[in-house]
Amino acid sequence: MTLEWVTGEFMLRWLERVPGVTIERFGGAWGACAPDRPEVDFHNTVHRLLPDDLEEVPRIAELYSAAGVRPWLELMPAPGFERLATALREAGAHQVDFLGVFERELPKTPSKHEPAIDILQPPPDIQEFSTVLLTGHGLSKDQLTNAVPLNTPMAAVEGARLYLATVDGRPAAAGALFVDNGIGHLANASTMPGFRGLGCQTALIERRLQDAAAAGCSRASVVAMWDSQSHRNLARAGFRTAYTKAVWRFGE
Repeated sequence: MTLEWVTGEFMLRWLERVPGVTIERFGGAWGACAPDRPEVDFHNTVHRLLPDDLEEVPRIAELYSAAGVRPWLELMPAPGFERLATALREAGAHQVDFLGVFERELPKTPSKHEPAIDILQPPPDIQEFSTVLLTGHGLSKDQLTNAVPLNTPMAAVEGARLYLATVDGRPAAAGALFVDNGIGHLANASTMPGFRGLGCQTALIERRLQDAAAAGCSRASVVAMWDSQSHRNLARAGFRTAYTKAVWRFGE
């Protein structure tokens, strides 16, 4: 439960600062909604929904339907999950994917990354950091114009640290660390096309693990798509599976 709380807390503190995003409470759960950006999943998502709050499901469905949004729900395993799944199906939701939540103990003796990769913390330019992070996540130049200003509030999140990796002096990759409740959560990371396969993510993982340990964290956590390149990078860094989250969505 602690890992799930920290993961959701980073998203909550960030999205509270993003223009156009409203936060709604559903018992112990919370949801973000951005009607003008219905295609941006992480601006329209529900976190911490457990079977104890299954009576909130109709209200969740009604709120997002009225906003014209199909929300993305990240659901952790919990006793009585079948009751929550039944309520979600009755409200028109269905499962679409899985996410892995991974953890490891700290500290760790870091391995050496390629000397051509430098890590800047904090990044000297938050706009550049956001451009690199979003480009690595596949956004086009046209999309970046609107998306970069929505990403920069990440720098104001209490407990967050941002990192920019450069290769031979050129911006190549970016990542974030969120420190809270004795856990160092590797909150976000990506590498731009053209710089992949050079060890940027390995370098960012190592640096964030070092900083989390130095901040007094005893554990590190991260969320990644199952069997993705990120998953493989994390496994090499000593992360193991803590649990798997089911991803559900309303509508067709």
